[in-house]
Amino acid sequence: MMVFSATWFLLEQEGLLAQACLCNGLTALRRANLGDKKGLFYSAFFELSIGFERTLKLVLILDHMARNQLTPPDSKTVEDYGHKLRALFDSTKAICTTRGVTALDAFQSDSLPIAILGFLDDFAHPGGRYSNINKLTGHKHQSMADPIVQWGEIANRIMGGHVTPRERKRAELNGQMANVAFGNAAASLISDLNQQLMGVASLHVRASELDTAAKHAVYALVTLIAALREVIDSLCDSAWKASPAGRSGMPDVPDMKEFFQFAWADRQYVMRKRMWP
Repeated sequence: MMVFSATWFLLEQEGLLAQACLCNGLTALRRANLGDKKGLFYSAFFELSIGFERTLKLVLILDHMARNQLTPPDSKTVEDYGHKLRALFDSTKAICTTRGVTALDAFQSDSLPIAILGFLDDFAHPGGRYSNINKLTGHKHQSMADPIVQWGEIANRIMGGHVTPRERKRAELNGQMANVAFGNAAASLISDLNQQLMGVASLHVRASELDTAAKHAVYALVTLIAALREVIDSLCDSAWKASPAGRSGMPDVPDMKEFFQFAWADRQYVMRKRMWP
Protein backbone atom coordinates (compact mmCIF):
# COMPACT_ATOMS: atom_id res chain seq x y z
CA MET A 1 0.00 0.00 0.00
CA MET A 2 1.30 3.44 -0.97
CA VAL A 3 2.07 5.71 1.99
CA PHE A 4 2.22 9.49 1.66
CA SER A 5 3.89 12.03 3.92
CA ALA A 6 2.08 14.75 5.89
CA THR A 7 3.58 17.31 3.48
CA TRP A 8 2.02 15.50 0.52
CA PHE A 9 -1.46 15.68 2.08
CA LEU A 10 -1.08 19.35 3.01
CA LEU A 11 -0.07 20.24 -0.55
CA GLU A 12 -2.94 18.15 -1.89
CA GLN A 13 -5.43 19.96 0.34
CA GLU A 14 -4.05 23.34 -0.65
CA GLY A 15 -4.31 22.38 -4.32
CA LEU A 16 -7.93 21.35 -3.84
CA LEU A 17 -8.65 24.63 -2.04
CA ALA A 18 -7.15 26.68 -4.87
CA GLN A 19 -9.06 24.62 -7.45
CA ALA A 20 -12.39 25.07 -5.66
CA CYS A 21 -11.94 28.83 -5.24
CA LEU A 22 -10.95 29.38 -8.85
CA CYS A 23 -13.78 27.24 -10.23
CA ASN A 24 -16.39 28.83 -7.95
CA GLY A 25 -15.10 32.27 -8.90
CA LEU A 26 -15.22 31.62 -12.64
CA THR A 27 -18.74 30.22 -12.33
CA ALA A 28 -19.95 33.20 -10.28
CA LEU A 29 -18.39 35.69 -12.68
CA ARG A 30 -20.03 33.98 -15.64
CA ARG A 31 -23.45 34.14 -13.96
CA ALA A 32 -23.19 37.63 -12.44
CA ASN A 33 -25.19 40.49 -13.91
CA LEU A 34 -27.52 43.31 -12.88
CA GLY A 35 -30.46 43.18 -10.49
CA ASP A 36 -30.51 40.25 -8.09
CA LYS A 37 -27.45 38.74 -9.79
CA LYS A 38 -25.23 41.67 -8.80
CA GLY A 39 -24.19 39.92 -5.58
CA LEU A 40 -22.52 37.22 -7.68
CA PHE A 41 -19.88 39.76 -8.69
CA TYR A 42 -18.78 39.92 -5.06
CA SER A 43 -18.78 36.12 -4.82
CA ALA A 44 -16.58 36.00 -7.93
CA PHE A 45 -14.15 38.61 -6.60
CA PHE A 46 -13.79 36.87 -3.22
CA GLU A 47 -13.28 33.40 -4.68
CA LEU A 48 -10.94 34.47 -7.48
CA SER A 49 -8.76 36.65 -5.27
CA ILE A 50 -8.35 33.79 -2.78
CA GLY A 51 -7.85 31.21 -5.53
CA PHE A 52 -5.07 33.16 -7.23
CA GLU A 53 -3.44 34.00 -3.91
CA ARG A 54 -3.27 30.34 -2.90
CA THR A 55 -2.10 29.26 -6.36
CA LEU A 56 0.70 31.82 -6.42
CA LYS A 57 1.75 30.93 -2.88
CA LEU A 58 1.95 27.29 -3.96
CA VAL A 59 4.48 28.42 -6.58
CA LEU A 60 6.62 30.04 -3.86
CA ILE A 61 6.41 26.95 -1.65
CA LEU A 62 7.24 24.49 -4.44
CA ASP A 63 10.16 26.62 -5.62
CA HIS A 64 11.59 26.71 -2.09
CA MET A 65 11.15 22.97 -1.69
CA ALA A 66 12.86 22.31 -5.02
CA ARG A 67 15.85 24.41 -3.90
CA ASN A 68 16.05 23.03 -0.35
CA GLN A 69 15.77 19.25 -0.58
CA LEU A 70 11.97 19.34 -0.18
CA THR A 71 12.02 21.49 2.97
CA PRO A 72 9.09 23.95 2.88
CA PRO A 73 9.71 27.65 3.61
CA ASP A 74 9.04 29.14 7.06
CA SER A 75 5.71 30.85 7.62
CA LYS A 76 7.12 34.39 7.42
CA THR A 77 8.31 33.83 3.84
CA VAL A 78 4.73 33.30 2.73
CA GLU A 79 2.87 35.45 5.26
CA ASP A 80 4.81 38.60 4.36
CA TYR A 81 3.03 38.68 1.01
CA GLY A 82 -0.38 38.93 2.67
CA HIS A 83 -3.06 39.16 -0.02
CA LYS A 84 -0.86 41.13 -2.45
CA LEU A 85 -1.48 39.42 -5.77
CA ARG A 86 0.68 41.81 -7.79
CA ALA A 87 3.69 41.14 -5.55
CA LEU A 88 3.04 37.39 -5.64
CA PHE A 89 2.79 37.43 -9.43
CA ASP A 90 6.01 39.45 -9.73
CA SER A 91 7.80 36.90 -7.54
CA THR A 92 6.37 34.08 -9.64
CA LYS A 93 7.68 35.73 -12.81
CA ALA A 94 11.09 36.12 -11.16
CA ILE A 95 11.10 32.40 -10.33
CA CYS A 96 10.24 31.65 -13.97
CA THR A 97 13.08 33.86 -15.19
CA THR A 98 15.57 32.13 -12.88
CA ARG A 99 14.41 28.69 -13.98
CA GLY A 100 14.03 29.47 -17.68
CA VAL A 101 10.27 28.82 -17.66
CA THR A 102 8.55 30.88 -20.37
CA ALA A 103 4.88 30.17 -19.58
CA LEU A 104 4.22 33.69 -18.24
CA ASP A 105 6.18 35.64 -20.86
CA ALA A 106 3.05 36.60 -22.80
CA PHE A 107 1.37 38.22 -19.79
CA GLN A 108 2.52 41.81 -19.96
CA SER A 109 1.38 44.47 -17.49
CA ASP A 110 -1.14 45.97 -19.94
CA SER A 111 -2.76 42.63 -20.89
CA LEU A 112 -6.33 41.88 -19.86
CA PRO A 113 -5.47 38.93 -17.55
CA ILE A 114 -3.00 41.08 -15.59
CA ALA A 115 -5.42 44.02 -15.47
CA ILE A 116 -8.01 41.71 -13.91
CA LEU A 117 -5.41 40.26 -11.52
CA GLY A 118 -4.56 43.84 -10.49
CA PHE A 119 -8.23 44.52 -9.88
CA LEU A 120 -8.45 41.38 -7.71
CA ASP A 121 -5.36 42.60 -5.83
CA ASP A 122 -7.20 45.86 -5.06
CA PHE A 123 -10.29 43.92 -4.00
CA ALA A 124 -8.24 41.70 -1.65
CA HIS A 125 -7.14 44.86 0.23
CA PRO A 126 -9.43 45.67 3.23
CA GLY A 127 -10.44 48.84 1.39
CA GLY A 128 -11.76 46.66 -1.43
CA ARG A 129 -13.44 43.63 0.08
CA TYR A 130 -14.96 45.70 2.92
CA SER A 131 -15.79 48.66 0.70
CA ASN A 132 -19.51 48.79 1.50
CA ILE A 133 -19.11 48.32 5.27
CA ASN A 134 -16.21 50.79 5.41
CA LYS A 135 -18.33 53.49 3.82
CA LEU A 136 -21.27 52.72 6.09
CA THR A 137 -19.16 52.88 9.25
CA GLY A 138 -16.78 55.71 8.30
CA HIS A 139 -13.73 53.42 8.36
CA LYS A 140 -10.32 54.83 7.43
CA HIS A 141 -10.09 52.54 4.36
CA GLN A 142 -12.40 54.49 2.05
CA SER A 143 -10.03 55.83 -0.57
CA MET A 144 -10.31 52.88 -2.96
CA ALA A 145 -12.85 52.83 -5.78
CA ASP A 146 -16.02 50.81 -5.36
CA PRO A 147 -15.20 47.27 -6.66
CA ILE A 148 -18.49 47.04 -8.54
CA VAL A 149 -17.83 50.38 -10.27
CA GLN A 150 -14.30 49.22 -11.09
CA TRP A 151 -15.66 46.03 -12.64
CA GLY A 152 -18.02 48.09 -14.76
CA GLU A 153 -14.99 49.96 -16.11
CA ILE A 154 -13.23 46.68 -16.90
CA ALA A 155 -16.37 45.53 -18.74
CA ASN A 156 -16.30 48.78 -20.72
CA ARG A 157 -12.65 48.16 -21.61
CA ILE A 158 -13.49 44.67 -22.82
CA MET A 159 -16.43 45.89 -24.90
CA GLY A 160 -14.27 48.64 -26.37
CA GLY A 161 -11.21 46.61 -27.28
CA HIS A 162 -11.70 42.86 -27.00
CA VAL A 163 -15.10 41.86 -28.38
CA THR A 164 -15.97 41.32 -32.01
CA PRO A 165 -18.16 43.79 -33.94
CA ARG A 166 -20.79 41.06 -34.06
CA GLU A 167 -20.87 40.79 -30.26
CA ARG A 168 -21.13 44.55 -29.92
CA LYS A 169 -23.97 44.65 -32.44
CA ARG A 170 -25.82 41.88 -30.60
CA ALA A 171 -25.84 43.94 -27.41
CA GLU A 172 -27.25 46.92 -29.30
CA LEU A 173 -29.94 44.75 -30.91
CA ASN A 174 -31.06 43.48 -27.50
CA GLY A 175 -31.79 47.07 -26.53
CA GLN A 176 -33.61 47.78 -29.78
CA MET A 177 -35.75 44.65 -29.40
CA ALA A 178 -36.65 45.60 -25.82
CA ASN A 179 -37.61 49.07 -26.99
CA VAL A 180 -39.86 47.63 -29.70
CA ALA A 181 -41.40 45.07 -27.34
CA PHE A 182 -42.09 47.38 -24.40
CA GLY A 183 -42.09 50.91 -25.78
CA ASN A 184 -43.43 53.19 -23.05
CA ALA A 185 -45.37 50.39 -21.39
CA ALA A 186 -42.56 49.42 -18.99
CA ALA A 187 -40.12 51.12 -16.66
CA SER A 188 -36.88 49.89 -15.12
CA LEU A 189 -35.92 50.21 -11.45
CA ILE A 190 -32.61 48.41 -11.96
CA SER A 191 -29.36 50.38 -11.74
CA ASP A 192 -26.07 49.89 -13.56
CA LEU A 193 -22.89 48.96 -11.68
CA ASN A 194 -22.33 52.67 -10.99
CA GLN A 195 -25.78 52.97 -9.33
CA GLN A 196 -27.27 54.92 -12.26
CA LEU A 197 -30.85 53.96 -13.12
CA MET A 198 -31.44 52.83 -16.70
CA GLY A 199 -34.33 52.73 -19.10
CA VAL A 200 -35.66 49.41 -20.35
CA ALA A 201 -33.68 49.51 -23.60
CA SER A 202 -30.41 50.58 -21.97
CA LEU A 203 -30.90 47.91 -19.29
CA HIS A 204 -31.04 45.18 -21.93
CA VAL A 205 -27.99 46.59 -23.69
CA ARG A 206 -25.98 46.77 -20.48
CA ALA A 207 -27.01 43.29 -19.31
CA SER A 208 -25.89 41.91 -22.67
CA GLU A 209 -22.60 43.85 -22.45
CA LEU A 210 -21.84 42.51 -18.98
CA ASP A 211 -22.61 38.95 -20.09
CA THR A 212 -20.33 39.32 -23.13
CA ALA A 213 -17.57 40.96 -21.08
CA ALA A 214 -17.76 38.12 -18.54
CA LYS A 215 -17.07 35.55 -21.27
CA HIS A 216 -13.92 37.39 -22.32
CA ALA A 217 -12.83 37.99 -18.72
CA VAL A 218 -13.25 34.30 -17.88
CA TYR A 219 -11.23 33.34 -20.93
CA ALA A 220 -8.49 35.77 -19.93
CA LEU A 221 -8.33 34.28 -16.44
CA VAL A 222 -8.38 30.70 -17.75
CA THR A 223 -5.36 31.46 -19.95
CA LEU A 224 -3.55 32.75 -16.86
CA ILE A 225 -4.48 29.71 -14.78
CA ALA A 226 -3.33 27.41 -17.60
CA ALA A 227 0.02 29.22 -17.71
CA LEU A 228 0.40 28.92 -13.94
CA ARG A 229 -0.33 25.21 -14.29
CA GLU A 230 2.72 24.94 -16.56
CA VAL A 231 4.83 26.77 -13.98
CA ILE A 232 3.60 24.47 -11.20
CA ASP A 233 4.23 21.39 -13.35
CA SER A 234 7.83 22.47 -13.92
CA LEU A 235 8.34 23.13 -10.21
CA CYS A 236 6.91 19.75 -9.24
CA ASP A 237 9.33 18.09 -11.64
CA SER A 238 12.22 20.00 -10.03
CA ALA A 239 10.97 19.12 -6.54
CA TRP A 240 10.75 15.41 -7.35
CA LYS A 241 14.35 15.51 -8.56
CA ALA A 242 15.41 17.30 -5.35
CA SER A 243 14.48 14.44 -3.05
CA PRO A 244 17.58 13.80 -0.90
CA ALA A 245 19.38 10.47 -1.11
CA GLY A 246 18.34 7.89 1.46
CA ARG A 247 14.84 9.31 1.95
CA SER A 248 12.21 6.82 3.15
CA GLY A 249 10.43 6.80 -0.19
CA MET A 250 7.22 8.43 1.02
CA PRO A 251 6.15 10.96 -1.64
CA ASP A 252 6.19 14.59 -0.43
CA VAL A 253 4.85 16.39 -3.52
CA PRO A 254 1.69 15.45 -5.44
CA ASP A 255 1.36 15.99 -9.16
CA MET A 256 0.00 19.49 -8.53
CA LYS A 257 -0.92 20.24 -12.13
CA GLU A 258 -3.84 17.82 -11.72
CA PHE A 259 -5.67 20.40 -9.60
CA PHE A 260 -5.66 22.88 -12.49
CA GLN A 261 -6.57 20.57 -15.36
CA PHE A 262 -9.94 22.32 -15.70
CA ALA A 263 -8.19 25.33 -17.23
CA TRP A 264 -7.77 24.36 -20.86
CA ALA A 265 -7.63 27.59 -22.83
CA ASP A 266 -9.64 26.54 -25.85
CA ARG A 267 -11.39 29.80 -26.72
CA GLN A 268 -14.61 28.37 -28.17
CA TYR A 269 -14.98 25.93 -25.29
CA VAL A 270 -14.38 28.57 -22.61
CA MET A 271 -16.68 31.16 -24.20
CA ARG A 272 -19.56 28.65 -24.14
CA LYS A 273 -18.91 27.25 -20.67
CA ARG A 274 -21.04 28.59 -17.80
CA MET A 275 -20.07 26.31 -14.90
CA TRP A 276 -16.60 25.30 -13.69
CA PRO A 277 -15.05 22.81 -13.57
